[in-house]
Amino acid sequence: ELESILQKIGHDPESAASLMQAADGVVTQSRGSQQEADGRISFEEFLMLLELRDQKEGGGIGGSSGEVTDPKVMEFLRILEEYRVKCEEEGDYLEAGRANKQLQVLKKQEERRQQKAVRARQVAERQDVQIAHNMQYSDFNTAWDKYMEEYDSMAQMYIQQMTERHAVNLLEFQRRLQQEMQERPPKWSRELLEWRRRQHMLARQKNYAEAQKVKKVADQMEDRERQAMQQQNAAVFARKEAKFRAQQQAELQALLKRIDARRKEHIKQRNIDSKRLLQRNRNVQAVLESKQTVECNRVYQDIKKNLSKSTFLDPNASQTKGSFKSTQASAQEAMGDPGF
Repeated sequence: ELESILQKIGHDPESAASLMQAADGVVTQSRGSQQEADGRISFEEFLMLLELRDQKEGGGIGGSSGEVTDPKVMEFLRILEEYRVKCEEEGDYLEAGRANKQLQVLKKQEERRQQKAVRARQVAERQDVQIAHNMQYSDFNTAWDKYMEEYDSMAQMYIQQMTERHAVNLLEFQRRLQQEMQERPPKWSRELLEWRRRQHMLARQKNYAEAQKVKKVADQMEDRERQAMQQQNAAVFARKEAKFRAQQQAELQALLKRIDARRKEHIKQRNIDSKRLLQRNRNVQAVLESKQTVECNRVYQDIKKNLSKSTFLDPNASQTKGSFKSTQASAQEAMGDPGF
């Protein structure tokens, strides 16, 4: 009667026939290859058969992979409960006890299946949240990396602009300083001026021979003083140029210092934002896990309540005599000794 029972709990004839073919393998696995099959399977073997079918279909007992009690399992629970009540009413308490024991086994198995589905869903939820957090953190780092690259690029542009401006300003400073020194009249010594005065006085007196001697002395003295002035001007030029370069270098160093200080501020802010984001994500995970713990407790209780309610027979439920007898016959077949 196994095929009729399978059809009663929702299997179509083709599915029931396929399970009947798998039943031999289940019996052999359960009882061993040395023991011959007698055409009947026990309750435990029946559960194994359903689990084998569920593994192929990707679901739990009765084919459901969700968290809701499978209607097929509910129907089978109802069959067993009706049989238990019938045995109890007829005073067959040992048979009623067996039915109740197997009823509890099936309930427990369905309860574990639904709990496993709840846990799997919650794990998937946590993984989804973690994946979202990882993507968020990756986007955060990508955005900051891009921002820092743009900042460094902008800083290099400022440095280059200042360096080019300094080069132009230095050339202009050198040109202006050289022109200023060239236009400045030389400052001759009193001795040289006195020699020139005597030179011109002798020339006016037409004492050309003596004037020529004085001029030669004055020219030599002028050459020496001119060289001294050129050396002095070169030293002044170098000193002023060095001072100007130092000012430019100080300006460049100030810019580099501001750039570096600002960059360190950005890095510090990035670390703060990173820690804040990670902490917020940890808080989200903690809240989710806390909610899931509460949900687990509630759902587990609901599962037990629903499975308990599934075995409560409705005294007002209408059932034809033939249908009731068919149900009892199916349960008797399920409870038969040594098996179905």
